[in-house]
Amino acid sequence: MKKISDILQPEKKLETLKNTSIFSETCDEVLQSIAESLTDLSVKKEKTIIRKGEIGNAMYIIVKGKVRVHDGNHVLSKLGAGDVFGEYSLIDEETRSASITAEEPTQLLKLDQKDFYELTSKNLEIIEGVLKVLLKRMRHMNILEEKLAKSYLKIQKQKEEIEKQHLNIKEQKKLLEEQNFDLINLNEEKNHLISVVVHGLRNPLTSSLCMVDLLKAEEQKLCNTHSEYATIIQRSLQRMNDMINQILDVNKIESKKFRLKLEKINLTKLIKQVHKNFEHSIFQKNLIITLNLDNLHAKLNEVYVLQILDNLISNAIKYSDNDKTIDIKLYEVNNKVRIEIKDEGPGIAKEELNNIFDKYQRQTTTSKPCEQSSGLGLSIVKKYVTAMNGKVWCESKINKGSTFIVEFNKFIENPG
Repeated sequence: MKKISDILQPEKKLETLKNTSIFSETCDEVLQSIAESLTDLSVKKEKTIIRKGEIGNAMYIIVKGKVRVHDGNHVLSKLGAGDVFGEYSLIDEETRSASITAEEPTQLLKLDQKDFYELTSKNLEIIEGVLKVLLKRMRHMNILEEKLAKSYLKIQKQKEEIEKQHLNIKEQKKLLEEQNFDLINLNEEKNHLISVVVHGLRNPLTSSLCMVDLLKAEEQKLCNTHSEYATIIQRSLQRMNDMINQILDVNKIESKKFRLKLEKINLTKLIKQVHKNFEHSIFQKNLIITLNLDNLHAKLNEVYVLQILDNLISNAIKYSDNDKTIDIKLYEVNNKVRIEIKDEGPGIAKEELNNIFDKYQRQTTTSKPCEQSSGLGLSIVKKYVTAMNGKVWCESKINKGSTFIVEFNKFIENPG
């Protein structure tokens, strides 16, 4: 790429910025400062502008020409005049997830990360304008998230129908083969949807969190209302990011594309640690927590065990009324270590016990409505326990409470 001297006049650069989505909420005065930091570039046909794996440190605006976004020979998308790429590199220096190559002679405007940082340090309005744009993208991402959930439910329904057909396989072999073919296509659709989530949601979310962190760092310059808005945005982004990470973790487990690191874990210590994390919630509801814990160890993955305990204990607190008791036990039975978490909540109907660990299955009761959730918590528990060769189940009665039981192989020291 070669620099071009004075290809675009300042007025033309300002006009280009006004039509750039990432700065669409930024005032003209601030845009003028940004325009002065832009560099004119010219790229020849088939010249690679960005390579996958490189560290990103600049944003590019296409003034004239076309580029393709690709991973090797696989073209992900094509961009033309007025489009922007690399905008999230203004915030962090993550490696590029794809390559970008000019399809024809192309003119670009380049904004370096260091110049952007210098501008934002002097003009807080830039951050506020970009945040407004990111909020609009978040609303769009919420729509994509809803479509993804519906697609998962559709896949689940198709899977159940295929399982029913297996019961009559000898008489309906031909029909079963056709449905198995449909299932393969549905699984491919699911994998494609997950790929869309990663490319379309995860990077913007990470960058949005970084932008909010920048804004929070300048919190003393904000009014109380803007500070409150920033806090709400930060919490919402983190909740969405956690859900995406959970979906990706479940997909990894199902596809078996990972090797789980197992080590000797002190389960007593971990249970006490998770219990301490919920002291504030326990105090608010005036709950009584009883810990009856034997000193036991198991060969497990600590991160997964913490997630399992966090899900089950938080559920017990969530579904317990004020002044109730939650019993947590750890003991040995038949060379197994068993964890029991018993609450005095509304309980779960018998017909629902067999599928409470399914994806997007929300727990419901006749006496207490389910709090808003992604429906992934117990599915994650089931996947993590199974991945560590354990078992998990629930025993419950309406209006009597529920007991969730997790069982793992006991750790035995190797003699000698």
